[in-house]
Amino acid sequence: MKKFNMALSLVAAFVCGGAMALPNQAFDTDGFERVTEYSQGPVATSIITSEFAHHLNVYLHPRANGDSCSYGNIYDHTTGQQIAHANVTRVPAQVFIQQASADIPEEFLTNNKRLVVSCTTAEGEDYDVMVNVPGAPIVNWELKAEPRGEFVYRSQAYSYHSAYEVTSVLNVNNQGNGGSCKTLSNRGVELGLFHGKDGKGNFHSDVFSTNVTVDNSEATQPVIYQILECQNAAGKTMAVKVLTLTNPDEIYLMEDELIIK
Repeated sequence: MKKFNMALSLVAAFVCGGAMALPNQAFDTDGFERVTEYSQGPVATSIITSEFAHHLNVYLHPRANGDSCSYGNIYDHTTGQQIAHANVTRVPAQVFIQQASADIPEEFLTNNKRLVVSCTTAEGEDYDVMVNVPGAPIVNWELKAEPRGEFVYRSQAYSYHSAYEVTSVLNVNNQGNGGSCKTLSNRGVELGLFHGKDGKGNFHSDVFSTNVTVDNSEATQPVIYQILECQNAAGKTMAVKVLTLTNPDEIYLMEDELIIK
């Protein structure tokens, strides 16, 4: 009986010891923003420094000398599926700051993600440090136009509609409070796509509706050409719309692209 009780004690000690060996967790409670500050653990601040959704780069600022991180993994924030492994290296020309870097597969570019970095304090205490990473902005855009003037025929150049009415409905989810959008190019035709302006900053999500009549009698443009871009802490989404004005019967969409950068 004594041997049996001793065996049970050893098993219990092993189980308890294994439980105690599990790393502590430092959660990202700041949402899907560029900068996260932690109240505990070996990382004081994480900063998403990457510009494009295809490649993630996060700076890890240690809390104290001797605190460091060794490796990381990236998971889908909703499903928990592992997406990629993150390499942890020293930031060039920096003594203490480290960085976690990873290439993101195409199918996960707009998915919200979680970077989990394994780190250790100078005292040898292990932590899993979490970093919330937003997916690239989600943009849904409907743009159409109707003739509102006369059709001008030209033999030596493109014919065109002298006036047209544009209706735009733009639904943007920047997946983070620090997101922004702007018009990149419009060939001089200001449509005021963002509540009458050419852009909007620091917003999570919004629906922008526009209805405007454009006088094309002086510019004589053969197309309606609009490019916009939305970005957040971890990526950019660019939308391109081109409508032709050279058909006498209708104005129709000839180019429609959505590019995740």
